[in-house]
Amino acid sequence: MKLMMFDFHCAHCGTITEDLVDPSTRSISCPLDGHPAERVISPVRIDRSAIALTKGASPESIAHFDRVHRERKAIEDKRYETHGDYGSAAGAD
Repeated sequence: MKLMMFDFHCAHCGTITEDLVDPSTRSISCPLDGHPAERVISPVRIDRSAIALTKGASPESIAHFDRVHRERKAIEDKRYETHGDYGSAAGAD
């Protein structure tokens, strides 16, 4: 039997939980109160950093990539200033 991860919402207590179930499963018992929890569509996570590296990227995606890059660079610079290296990241020998 093939199992898939789905999100379920309990209308009684408002809990959203995920469970590994058969794709035909439409509801489960809420793990908190036992009431029926209906399967809901999970939101899609968009990786804006990866989009910024593609041809025709939007200005918003490019700005997001630049901001994230600057934040990570500041963390690395602070680590180097404090510890003399870039931390335990791969390639930081």
